[in-house]
Amino acid sequence: MRIQNIGRGKVGNLRKLLMAIGAGTIGLAGPAFADHIFYIDIPFDSRGECEAQTAELDNGDREWLSEANGLSDGEIRSMLKRAWTCEIGADGQWYIIDHRVEILSGEWWQRRIK
Repeated sequence: MRIQNIGRGKVGNLRKLLMAIGAGTIGLAGPAFADHIFYIDIPFDSRGECEAQTAELDNGDREWLSEANGLSDGEIRSMLKRAWTCEIGADGQWYIIDHRVEILSGEWWQRRIK
């Protein structure tokens, strides 16, 4: 049986396809991302409290994202840091803000799937 040589371009295209599919699962709010959603309306007294909660949620996400998408730990950390930020609201409280759509459709993510 002869094993056919797969060209580098085909492997690259397959990797892009798999990462795009993985991004779609992220964008559709998988189980771990749903945890972040439960916290977007909760006010935090300080940025530190908000960042600590986001970090705790991110830690839970990293494991399933690496298994589901084949991304490196660094890529996952970077994406999560951008996808969920802590921002101050008009009431002076800090809130977790959802930026998933911006991240997955933006230039930063497109560079990662090339």
